[in-house]
Amino acid sequence: MAKEWETFVRKFSDMKDGEVELFIKDLTPGPRKYDTKHVRALITNKKARSKADVLWVRSEAGFKDPKPWSMKIIEELPEWVDGKPWEDVLEIIERSQKKKATKG
Repeated sequence: MAKEWETFVRKFSDMKDGEVELFIKDLTPGPRKYDTKHVRALITNKKARSKADVLWVRSEAGFKDPKPWSMKIIEELPEWVDGKPWEDVLEIIERSQKKKATKG
């Protein structure tokens, strides 16, 4: 059964089809609602596949993209990222993705 998740981005234009690293929040009703996971996932804004999870995207200010994305979790990553407690997590993830892109 497909689940629904939510993530935050600086700008909607930052979202691209393909493999990404995200922090996602579980939207399943119940005691686990809003639990956060750090994942590598395959995402697309094309029509959802029946077995794919739904990913709702919100801007930094909380505005919700009216069109959901499809998401398949590839790997659950550690719950933390390297950085300082006051650093912006979106910047840390962006640096991490750029570093991986230059290596590969």
